[in-house]
Amino acid sequence: MIHRVLAFLTMLALSAGSAMAVSPEAQQLIDRAAADCQAFEKGEFNQGDAVTEIELRSQFGTVNAELVDESQYACSSAASLYCGTGGCMLNLVVNGETMAWQTTGWRLLDWGPDRILLIGRDGGWCGGAGAEVCYEALVWSNDRILTVGPAPE
Repeated sequence: MIHRVLAFLTMLALSAGSAMAVSPEAQQLIDRAAADCQAFEKGEFNQGDAVTEIELRSQFGTVNAELVDESQYACSSAASLYCGTGGCMLNLVVNGETMAWQTTGWRLLDWGPDRILLIGRDGGWCGGAGAEVCYEALVWSNDRILTVGPAPE
């Protein structure tokens, strides 16, 4: 019986240690969001499934990165602390650098050998009105993120 209990406790310890480790940059974003929540009427913060490990690739390279999706955050004292009418912040952590976009959502798309990060944007980012729909594609190429410039006027 004691062996079964020890085996069970060992299994619990191993599973507790298998939680996804996040980079210092991603943890800093999470800690800042938690502090903002705590500062607003002593709210309780939940990061939810905010961190996702991804791979971006093109014929010019591949990189592993983390997305920190603030739409997944929750704060008990504020319903909309992390998002606004134009969306929520999506943070991309690549090789210690953090880039951010205000988005209405995101998806990874495979297009032949390429893996592209497609982000939803409000129309204002594309030369339209805020309520219009717009998308921006991000690809890893030659050790950097590439995307198209702003829409022509």
